[in-house]
Amino acid sequence: MFNAAGSTARARCICGAFVTTVCIWVCLSPSGTAAQPRAGRVPLVYCTDLFHPPDDPDDWFDLATVFSIEEFDIRGIVLDQGEKQMKRTGRIPVEQMMVITGKKKVVSVYGLPRKLKSPEDKGLDQPQELQVGVELILNVLRRSDKKVTTIAVGSLRDVCAAFNREPGLLREKVGRLYVVAGHSDGGKEYNVQLDPHAYVGVMRSGLPVCWLPCFGREPYVSRWQFRQGEVLDKCSLQVQNYFAYGLTKADPAKVDAILALYKPIPTEEKAKVWAMNRAMWSTAAFVDAAGRTMVMKGGQWRAVPREGGKARNPVFGFVPAKVTVSDKGISRFADIEINSTEANMRIFRFEGTFGDYNKAMEQAFEGLLKRLGR
Repeated sequence: MFNAAGSTARARCICGAFVTTVCIWVCLSPSGTAAQPRAGRVPLVYCTDLFHPPDDPDDWFDLATVFSIEEFDIRGIVLDQGEKQMKRTGRIPVEQMMVITGKKKVVSVYGLPRKLKSPEDKGLDQPQELQVGVELILNVLRRSDKKVTTIAVGSLRDVCAAFNREPGLLREKVGRLYVVAGHSDGGKEYNVQLDPHAYVGVMRSGLPVCWLPCFGREPYVSRWQFRQGEVLDKCSLQVQNYFAYGLTKADPAKVDAILALYKPIPTEEKAKVWAMNRAMWSTAAFVDAAGRTMVMKGGQWRAVPREGGKARNPVFGFVPAKVTVSDKGISRFADIEINSTEANMRIFRFEGTFGDYNKAMEQAFEGLLKRLGR
């Protein structure tokens, strides 16, 4: 847990299984203010397999992207795989981002710990203290006066269980459900394997799914990559420290996560982090969900608000498709009908060559992150 130099109140809310559970229930109480709607913004529930230390550091970059987009009204973050979260909590990077951006009331809760037993499983037999992820999703939807955008990266377990408990509520209140998981041409994919039944349940739900396959046949794959130093050099010291803390797997029992945001980064540590290459999968979901589009400004691609809400994105989009998902969570491109009149979701597709797409995403991503902490 955080050392004594850190904020006591902050540490109580981040660390310790018992104290964490108490904090969650307080945050979700009917009188709480964390999920109150904010006019003119996109209400968002974000489900992520974010940990510290990270399984894959792209989740840390994704969180920073979410916090960098002003259009998002973050109603709650569900941290995937609850029992694992108790040992390697994703609340640490969430708390750091709250400090960097000044967003002080972003609720984060732990999700269901075990795989669903079937695509119809409601998860009600799982530990009571880890039901709060599903309950957050349902609570946010019930309270919202407009449709809520949901972005899910990881197991999809809590989204599927929420749908199975109250399908009518999700059909009424989920505006778009971005699923960052799966393979578009027959292969197995990590997020699907975390909980195959949850993936199948969500993909067959009939909800307004915008599917971003992580791998598969181009151009129907959202993956892109960059060298970390080329982006981090443009970021504020706080943001640089945020990534250095996560990617060097700092021990929060020895290094206070909040104080670490303001210290110079040791030369060797910086060189190590800056030299890393990073693959990303979710960036297009965040840009599209916020209602932004990609434009060329000053010779650089930037993700900017759509003027009048109708500007076509020249870099990527989501096209109607009829997607068949097997009982094991496998889809084959030969069975995907693009622009089908019987489309059951929309599938990601980039325009032009992969090189063009990768360059545009890196430049837009840099533009988002360099504003954090300024």
